[in-house]
Amino acid sequence: MRPKNSTPYFIDAARARLIIAAVAIEFGVPEAEIIAPLKGPSAVSYARQVSMYLMCCTFNATKSRVAEIFGRHFSTVSHACTVIEDQRDDPVLDGKLLILENFLNQMPDVQAS
Repeated sequence: MRPKNSTPYFIDAARARLIIAAVAIEFGVPEAEIIAPLKGPSAVSYARQVSMYLMCCTFNATKSRVAEIFGRHFSTVSHACTVIEDQRDDPVLDGKLLILENFLNQMPDVQAS
C-alpha cells in the first residue's frame, strides 16, 4: 500500500513551484517546459526528473502526490527518482543537487493553520 500524504495539496503545490523555478535556473530550461504535459527535449525531461526527485526527497512528498502535481503517472515519478538517485555518483550532478537541496531546506516548515 502507498503511504498517505499528510501535507495539504496547496502546500505541496507551492513547494513544487519553488523547486521548478530553482531547477529551471540551475539547469537552464524554461519553467513552462518543465510543467508542460508533453515530454519535450531530453534536457527538459531531465530537469523534470530532477524536480520530481527533489519534491520526494526534500519535502517527503509521496510519489502519488508528486505525480498529481506534475500531471504524470506514479510510475513516471518512481522512475525519475530511481534515475536521479542512480546518478548521484556523478560529482557535477551531486554538487548541483546539494546546492538545490540546501536552498530548499532553508524554507520554513509551514503547515496549514
